[in-house]
Order: sequence, then C-alpha cells, then structure tokens
Amino acid sequence: MENSVGYQFVPTDEELVLDYLFNKAFGKPLPAKMIQEIAASKLFEKPPKSLVTWSCGEKEWYFFIHDDENIPSESEIIRIVGNGIGFWKSGGEEKSISDVKGFVLAFKKHLIYFSGTFSEAKKTHWKMDLYRLTTEFYTNFKGKNWELGRMRRGMDYSTTSCF
Repeated sequence: MENSVGYQFVPTDEELVLDYLFNKAFGKPLPAKMIQEIAASKLFEKPPKSLVTWSCGEKEWYFFIHDDENIPSESEIIRIVGNGIGFWKSGGEEKSISDVKGFVLAFKKHLIYFSGTFSEAKKTHWKMDLYRLTTEFYTNFKGKNWELGRMRRGMDYSTTSCF
C-alpha cells in the first residue's frame, strides 16, 4: 500500500447530494472546486478514458452534468457512446437517497461501460453513478437542472507510478 500525504476526496452519497448537487442547482457556492462541469452530450460522446485526466493512482472523477436534453431519463437503460464505439448500460434500478427523516432527496443510477457494439460488447472496468434531484425539486424550487456523476475505473487497471 502506498503512503500518501494530504487528503483524499471521498464524499458519501448524502454529501454529494446535499453539499454539492443542491448547491450547484441553486447557484450557491460549493465547499470545494473538485467537480468539473460537462454537457451531457460531451460526456456521452467519448469513451470514459478519453474524458479524464490521469494522475498518480487516481481512480475516481466527478462531473456536474449540464442538462442539454441528453441526460438519460430515469427509465433509459442504455446510453450509446459516440458512433457506437461503446455504451453505458444501467446496472439495475434507481435507488433513492433519503435524509434521516426518510424524505427522498435524490436518486442514484449505476451504469457500467461496455466497449464495442451490442453484438460484440466487452464489459469494461469503468463504472459511473449518476445522481439526480427529484422532479418535485425542480418543480417546487425552480433550481437549474443538473446531475452529478461519479466515474470510477476498476481495480483491474494497474496503478501507474508517479515517478
């Protein structure tokens, strides 16, 4: 195990929703500038490894995703990447994220990236969790429509040396 100095950004689902996604939707200051902005059309036009900047052992990236009519709906199961070079597939049903009183704050969808076409698809080690606020939030509070994505590369990738 490598020794590292400093801090690592490891937020919980609730922290991502309450401290980041809510604040972004309302246009309020964020606790830290750890999350880059990207249009949904840009996010889904390239394979995941083309979207991230590699750093020393980094395995997780965060995105605020603009609503440009290309954010997958809660019922969408497959999201084609580029001209069919791969696709993101939903890994199950959306899960709700609730506060301590049981009030539903947001929903989380898990996606897995496959390279190639459907007939020759190969499951990769790329995964992404998409967080979206409830429809009522946008209806009642008039917040801007954003989603938050947490993209991860799997453990099968060898750790690149920093030196």
